[in-house]
Amino acid sequence: MDHHTPAPGPGPAPVAGPPDPYQPRGRRRSRSLRGVGALAAPLAVVVAGGPLLSPVAAAPSPESAPTAAAQTTGGSLERRLHDTRIEESSGLARSTYPRSLLWTHNDSGDGARLFAVGPRGRTRAVLRLTNATALDWEDVAAGPRHTLWAGDIGDNDRLREHVSVYRVREPREVASGAARATRFRLAYPDGPHDAETLLVRPTSGRVLLVTKSEDGGAVYRAPRRLRADRVNLLTRVADAPAGVTSGAFSSDGRFLVLGTEGDAYGYRTVGGSGTPITLPERPQGESLEIRRGRRSLVVGSEGAHSPVYRVPVPASLSGADRATSRSAPEVEGWRLDLEEEFNTLDPARWNVRDRTYNSNEQSYLLAANTRVRDGALEIAGRLESAGGRRYTSGYVDSNRKYSLPDHFRAEVRARVPMERGLWAAPLWFRPSNGSSGEIDLIETFGRERDRPLVHQTIHTGYGAGHRQSALTFPYSRLGDPTGTGWHTYLVEKTPNRIVMKVDGVITASWRSGDPGWFDRYYEAGKRWNLRINMQVGGSWGGLPDASTDWSRSTMAVDYIRTWVPD
Repeated sequence: MDHHTPAPGPGPAPVAGPPDPYQPRGRRRSRSLRGVGALAAPLAVVVAGGPLLSPVAAAPSPESAPTAAAQTTGGSLERRLHDTRIEESSGLARSTYPRSLLWTHNDSGDGARLFAVGPRGRTRAVLRLTNATALDWEDVAAGPRHTLWAGDIGDNDRLREHVSVYRVREPREVASGAARATRFRLAYPDGPHDAETLLVRPTSGRVLLVTKSEDGGAVYRAPRRLRADRVNLLTRVADAPAGVTSGAFSSDGRFLVLGTEGDAYGYRTVGGSGTPITLPERPQGESLEIRRGRRSLVVGSEGAHSPVYRVPVPASLSGADRATSRSAPEVEGWRLDLEEEFNTLDPARWNVRDRTYNSNEQSYLLAANTRVRDGALEIAGRLESAGGRRYTSGYVDSNRKYSLPDHFRAEVRARVPMERGLWAAPLWFRPSNGSSGEIDLIETFGRERDRPLVHQTIHTGYGAGHRQSALTFPYSRLGDPTGTGWHTYLVEKTPNRIVMKVDGVITASWRSGDPGWFDRYYEAGKRWNLRINMQVGGSWGGLPDASTDWSRSTMAVDYIRTWVPD
């Protein structure tokens, strides 16, 4: 796809680093809490700001009690902890990187260490925390900015004047080693309490503890800014059910799940009803975590070779309104590297182009045309003048922030508009070093709306020597005569081969020597960054006309997943 990297326009371009050097000039196509105390009472979550939970009564009212219809079924075995050193797994935390690791630790009696457990239950690494002790570790939580938090918060006899939480940065590479932790001491305002649940808000990093009591516990919130040089006083913000042993926020902070040894309940709105989640039988249910995609949680148990179960999250909590979107599958020979669900548009990963343009289209790029809504990235084309152009659109890329090695696997689930003059590209790739070459996983053209086609292309350098190989596939053969439904597009770039699929159907492939310039551009050891944009007009897309329906001019991307060789 000859999308130009945006050239400087009348306004500033916000992305650090030099623009890509290529300027294409045209286009040639070649081809239970099981009934324990106050457990059934509803809790309420404040998603942004304010108290975490509103107080709850000792017994639920008929209007607010969770209904049996809201229950999910029990879970399935996800992995088993095979490491004999893990005798009392007391907490679980998802990796802060897009991979299938779970972090766990032992209850009291072990050292200050965390175990990274892979999807088959084998320990991949042991992270030893220096500047830390382990008197009674009860939970671990994932926090923002790639931090892990360990909670030394147990106090069965209620004798500790203060408890501690430790913050440590999760290593990017999975390897055993030591990491210096920062210790924060916390004290309750009303005397010592036993607690087994540590919560960390995924965006702000605010710490909360949920105390454990058969008579009903409480939620305590730490100060917004923790001090390592003194004891931090907690504030009681809400009542909690009896017997809480575990809990977690979803990765986007939209909802919370609390559990006991038997069952769990999820909460997401102030004053809302609790949603019951039935858990499988476990010897001693001590741990719970919500998976990155929000659609399932994992629960563990103490004991040697203890099982970890996956349990579906009710759609009323997860917001799973796109039924076919699900957690990334494990693929033999590949390791998941990125699982972008577009709950937010992370500036550490994505650049959003603003007040600039591409020389080969008729739209002006504005950040306002790019947004995240209901778990999807949306880029809109608009009939409006800006920057001396008649139309506006949007452009997102990962240049200088995230890239893939020369051999990779990538998948995007997207929905494109098919209006005249629109040129949609939910995912394509450029070399990170600015050299020649381009891989277009998917692009569509509204001028073909009477017979919509998937276009998939590889390019050489640009200018007089520009060559490309473009293959097409009719949407009608995918059961979508309009081309505007949700589809999953996949590319596998392996040694000497590039294969593309749509909804599991092979739609394009190239191999070493065919075309003759393949090896020069696609077996050169490059890294590749990701691009998402929609052009309006352009040398190939054509111009909008009176038939263009601008109310249907938005492209949506549900998720992007990438894998690297395992």
